[in-house]
Amino acid sequence: MRNNIFFTTTFCLLLNVASLAQNKKTIPSSDSVNLKRQQNIVADNVLLKAFETGDVSKLDLIIDPEFLNHAGEKKGIDSLKMMIQGFHARMNNLKLELKRQLADDEYVFDWVRFINSEPDVIIEGMEITRYANGKAIEHWFFPGGQSRRNQ
Repeated sequence: MRNNIFFTTTFCLLLNVASLAQNKKTIPSSDSVNLKRQQNIVADNVLLKAFETGDVSKLDLIIDPEFLNHAGEKKGIDSLKMMIQGFHARMNNLKLELKRQLADDEYVFDWVRFINSEPDVIIEGMEITRYANGKAIEHWFFPGGQSRRNQ
């Protein structure tokens, strides 16, 4: 229950921040927003697949060279690749469960659950990625907790 409140509160706060930032821009046409939204979702699914599989070979197509990962305050695609590969070095049998995905023309919000059997761990949290020109430029991860299954 506490995790659901955390995710709901975090998500609402981030939507408000995104909304405030958008209000400073001119309002784009709905066709333009829908196209960008779809492009962002496609790119985000490539990123999520890299998190799940550890295969970072397609990240060059969707990550901006000036990418900033706020989960560790690292800049650049190479630091993201190293983070993903390091994560997979510790998690041998990882499965990503996408609980919810919301997107607009700039941000994609993913409520995810990483499930691993060796070691037996579940990590649930909110992935938020900001996109521009079809490429990820910023990323945040807000973990809601980590637990061992069968506890």
